Amino acid sequence: MKEQVLNYKELNPNLTYKDLVKIFGLPLKELFKVMDITNYKIDWSGSIIIRDDNGKQIYWEGTNNHWYKWVYDANGKLIYSEDSYGKILKY
Repeated sequence: MKEQVLNYKELNPNLTYKDLVKIFGLPLKELFKVMDITNYKIDWSGSIIIRDDNGKQIYWEGTNNHWYKWVYDANGKLIYSEDSYGKILKY
């Protein structure tokens, strides 16, 4: 199942995790377990927040399927961001 989910996400990078829940029929906690995502939380509004091992936020997904992604270099400096509307910034 893990390989199937990861391949699907790689081929469809703009799908939200909530979309993947619907496609694969897994609860969100199980989906994250399959994808080896451990540092996440669901906030009071139902938004998904994922952090890297250094505690930096790398993903946010709102209840309306809007999302943001952030990428940091080895020194923790923001180098890239993207959102579901197609806005991409390289720093």
